Order: sequence, then C-alpha cells, then structure tokens
Amino acid sequence: MAVMFERVVPVRWRDSDGFGHVNNAVFLTYLEEGRDAFYAQTFDTEPYYVLARLEVDFRAEVRHQDRQVTVRIQAERMGTTSLITRETILTAAGTVAAEARVVTVRWDPGQHRPVPFSERERTWLTAAMDDDP
Repeated sequence: MAVMFERVVPVRWRDSDGFGHVNNAVFLTYLEEGRDAFYAQTFDTEPYYVLARLEVDFRAEVRHQDRQVTVRIQAERMGTTSLITRETILTAAGTVAAEARVVTVRWDPGQHRPVPFSERERTWLTAAMDDDP
C-alpha cells in the first residue's frame, strides 16, 4: 500500500467564524501545515515549493471544540519539478471534513524558478506512490 503521511494540526479559537465553525478559508491553512510537514520530511534541503493548482471539496464542518484535525497527504503523481497530492482533513472523530487535490512545484527562491527533484527525493516519492505491498 502507498505511504500516507499524517500531521495533527490544532484548531485555534481564531479559526472559528461567527457561525461557530471553522471558516472554509482556514481549511487551506490546515492543508498547508500538513503539506509543509510532508515536504520537510521529503526534501533534501529547505522545503521550498509553490502552489500551481488547488481543488477542495468541503464535506463536513470543523468546530473549535474539535480541538484538532488530522491532515493526510498521499503523493499521487510526480513530474520533473511538480507533484500532485491527494490531501484530506479529518475531524477528531474521523469524519472527512475536506478532500483536496493539489499541484505543487519544487521551487528555488533565489533563482525564482522551478527546480527538479533530487534523485533521493524522486526515489522517496516514487516509493511513496507505489501501490505494491
């Protein structure tokens, strides 16, 4: 089975809106926190990347009293400099709150351009996408 990365993210009081649930825009922050942790584990150097595409389906609300969510990241497809991931936000009770498909590009902030994944990164990501046991 393919490797799935998980990161627990706290639900902060400021994340809630006037209706008492986490504002939908904050879901993007939760996904980003999970993705940052995923890339910190994956990249050989500082995990610089930029978003190229983001699709989110909202499935259930998150409330402040949930206290935390779990962000799951699954690598789906890799290009020379880009990576497509499936990302899921789960409530503390295990309910799927959001599902996302994200395209990111490995980035060199000094050169302001995409940079290819290193051989080690490619090996790790290829293994993470492998569906064989």
